[in-house]
Amino acid sequence: MSPSVQTAIERFIDRRICTLDRLHLNWFGGEPLLAKDVVLRIARFAHQRSQVHGAKLAGSLTTNGYLLDFDLFEELVSYRQDFYQVTLDGSGDVHDEVRRLANGKGTFERIWSNLLAMRASSQTFEVLLRVHVRRENIEPLEFLMTQIALAFGDDPRFRFGFEHVRDLGGAGGQTVKRPVQLQELVAIEANLKRAYHSALGQELPAAPPEQAAQQLAVTLKAESAGSQRAEDLAAGGGYICYASKPNSLLVRADGRVGKCTVALYDERNTIGRLTEEGEVAIDQGKLRPWIRGISNLDADALACPLKDLPRSPQAPAPAPVMAGR
Repeated sequence: MSPSVQTAIERFIDRRICTLDRLHLNWFGGEPLLAKDVVLRIARFAHQRSQVHGAKLAGSLTTNGYLLDFDLFEELVSYRQDFYQVTLDGSGDVHDEVRRLANGKGTFERIWSNLLAMRASSQTFEVLLRVHVRRENIEPLEFLMTQIALAFGDDPRFRFGFEHVRDLGGAGGQTVKRPVQLQELVAIEANLKRAYHSALGQELPAAPPEQAAQQLAVTLKAESAGSQRAEDLAAGGGYICYASKPNSLLVRADGRVGKCTVALYDERNTIGRLTEEGEVAIDQGKLRPWIRGISNLDADALACPLKDLPRSPQAPAPAPVMAGR
């Protein structure tokens, strides 16, 4: 992100902060911490301005956790960037099979070390360990769930959720040869949860199978359903994707404004631009389809507005999105 776009974001925050009760900054990539200087600059600015104007600031990062060392973590939390979604694909070599460095070396040990360092902090924060389920790693995940239980089971700042890797198009999707089927997922998740609770000497809390299946079906509607904070989950109700909300905007590195962090190559996902003066120029005609669920209260449109998103006559067909983050 160029310095001029960073400045434009700061000017946008400065224009709006006096009218806000809350400001949420949510960082996505790729890997956002590859641009940690950008994250720190904008988070620091938002924190300072929110303190002046009495707005409540909250920030989250979707990260692989590799660059999230203790000093960086402490600084981010001091700026109220206090929610982290960290993906794990297994333990040790199982994780490293699919999450390697460019030089071929694994990443699990460093990620796990960073998580343990975070646990030792006295800061208030929340970590969602996003466990990826693939047909190839189902059995090894039982060991990971035991590790998670023993390391973090007594710390309420850490929790876990499951994401089922499936073909969402693109080259990445083509690597998913035998995705786990929906009817298999309830039993798989129950078994993994059983391994977690067993490590803690607990029984798996009973839940009616139909309730578990219903919850899973809702989660699968949306790519980021698992990224909700604990307070949002406690509030109950159906899942509403951030892209469905009129007051949620995606600012891309080149200053384009969109709604969705998945449909990056879809022309419909460019709804405007952030000007150098910090003003947002929005094409209302392109915005309205994204927020149609707010108007018609359609649960599917609220959970994932990209699904069945109307296409403008002049819009070309989108390139396929990559497999799930």
